[in-house]
Amino acid sequence: MSANDVGYVRRKPRRDAWVVGCYIVIGVFLLFVLVPVLTVLVNSFKTPSAIFTSTPQLTFTPTIANYAKVFGELNFLQYLVNSLFVGVGSTALSLVLGVPFAYALARLPIRGREWWARIILFSRMVPAVALVVPMFVLFQQLQLTGSYAALILAHTTFNLPIVIWMMRSFFEELPPELEEAALVDGASRFGAFWRIAVPLASPGMAATAVLCLIFSWNEFLFALVLSGQDTQTVPVGVSSFIGSVSIDWGGSSAAAIVAIIPIFILGLAAQRFLVRGLTFGGVKG
Repeated sequence: MSANDVGYVRRKPRRDAWVVGCYIVIGVFLLFVLVPVLTVLVNSFKTPSAIFTSTPQLTFTPTIANYAKVFGELNFLQYLVNSLFVGVGSTALSLVLGVPFAYALARLPIRGREWWARIILFSRMVPAVALVVPMFVLFQQLQLTGSYAALILAHTTFNLPIVIWMMRSFFEELPPELEEAALVDGASRFGAFWRIAVPLASPGMAATAVLCLIFSWNEFLFALVLSGQDTQTVPVGVSSFIGSVSIDWGGSSAAAIVAIIPIFILGLAAQRFLVRGLTFGGVKG
């Protein structure tokens, strides 16, 4: 046996131990993430008596009464439509405003652009509870309280900094020589941005859009305070199962599962763009 073979034999057990350790860590993480979701899924098919047994029941007779309540009495489909409308509107507005701003911070010689970037990041750190009262007063004076516009603008306040910071990093990873060549060929700065930078950064835009839509879909406080009877979103609909003296755990579990499904489908459909966008610029030649 040569020296190289001995070294390979010694390295292989270490490599196998490393792989096993990685699988154990991933398994623990999956248990941590999936057990609550599976618990909610199981409870959505249980009757109240089965949910509140002193010992958890592994075998029970499933029922769809909770889902019938969600789509029947609560009309949860309207909440889904409202969340989709607000989420798509907020995401689109954030991209329209944020992508050019991010490109300017990445490419243009703006004085104090690092400070501007930090101020934008700080605005994302402000808790929603500190903004909801001023926004309510502002939208009430503009007669927008209870409208889709109020929710879209409110959600844009926390989606816009995400778009600017993520897209700025994507634009900084693009080789500036491509845009400089377009400028030499007679293109304007906007033309270089629109025809060169935006198509190349499209994977990053897709990943950013998915994240913004998820944040908007899950937002509760603004939706609770600023929405009207006809514009309430999914989180508000789920919270309607919480009464003053009791909680309908079966109905809230069914509503939570229904709320998860659209985002789960979106994540699967956009998986390719998410992987490309979140790893964009990670490997340089």
